[in-house]
Parts: sequence; structure tokens; C-alpha cells
Amino acid sequence: MKRIKILFGQRRFQVLATLTGVIMAVAVVVGSGASFTAQSANADNVFSTGTLAMENTPDGMSATITNMVPGDWRDASVKIQNTGDVQGHFFLEPVYVTENTQKIADYLDLVIKDGDAVVYKGKLSELPQEDLGVWKADEAHNYTFKVSFPDAGREASVKGAGGVGIDNQYMGATTTVDFNWTAVSVSQDAR
Repeated sequence: MKRIKILFGQRRFQVLATLTGVIMAVAVVVGSGASFTAQSANADNVFSTGTLAMENTPDGMSATITNMVPGDWRDASVKIQNTGDVQGHFFLEPVYVTENTQKIADYLDLVIKDGDAVVYKGKLSELPQEDLGVWKADEAHNYTFKVSFPDAGREASVKGAGGVGIDNQYMGATTTVDFNWTAVSVSQDAR
């Protein structure tokens, strides 16, 4: 009986060893099997960024308005164009008053029009940032700036002859104002 146990015990070891060898052989065959591969190329793909640029005509729109009296108005115009090759969101930034004697910029009226559409109407010194919308490449707009010196009227004189202008405080006043145009590029997909 001892002999049968020894043989049966050894036999089990041999069966397990053989089975393990077969499993390992199958794993090696499966793991090292050949596979097919393929490639396809799309050559000459080019990606580039666009440009956003603007031009104003006349260059800088420098308007010099002199010798205004109460009731006068003057205007100037400028053409702003998107000269880039991408669309942009355009803005007219607030004015920068660099000289303002007697605070005349707070008194003068300003009307800005894009064609017939009013973009801004108010005091010269209070222009907020104006959203001018999204412009396509090569799109242009003509803006007219009209500055008015309001006439506040007259006060009766002491002697009753004529009157004294209420706006006398602004006599000889000057102001220098900068208007800034800005643009931010907009994705072609954002329409």
C-alpha cells in the first residue's frame, strides 16, 4: 500500500508538472503571436494663426476745434477698418482727457454716430466703453463725432441793458481728448 501511495503521489506531481508545462507553452504561443499593423499619413497639414489689425483714416483723426462760442458745434469723421484676416470684437474705449481747463470737457456735448446709428450721446468726459460689435475681416465703419458747446443763456444785467452770458466761465478754456479703438480676436466658430 505504501508503494501505491508513493506512486500515486509521484503521479500527481507528474500530472501537475505536465499540466503546468502545457499551460505555459500555450501562454507563450498566444503571447508571442504575430499581429498585423497598418499606418496612414496625412502629409502637409499646415496650421497658422491669423492677424487682427485695424486702420483709421484719416490717420489718427486729429480734430482741432477752435474759437467755439455757446451754441456752436463742430464735427469730424473717421473710418475704422479691420485690416486683419480674422474677425474681431471692436470697442471704442473711454476718452482720456489730458488737458481740461475750467472742466470744459464736462460741459461739452458729444454725439458719436456709425452712419445713422447713434453710438454715444452725452458729455465729452463721460464716454464709457462702447461695444461696436464683431467685425469680419476687411469690414469698415465710418464714425462721425459732433461736439457741441451748449448755450446756457444769459443773466439779466444789473442795468437792464442786454445781459451777461452764463457760459463766461468757459471763455478761453481748452481740452485735449484721446479716443482709443481696441479689438479682440473672435473665433470663426463664434458667430
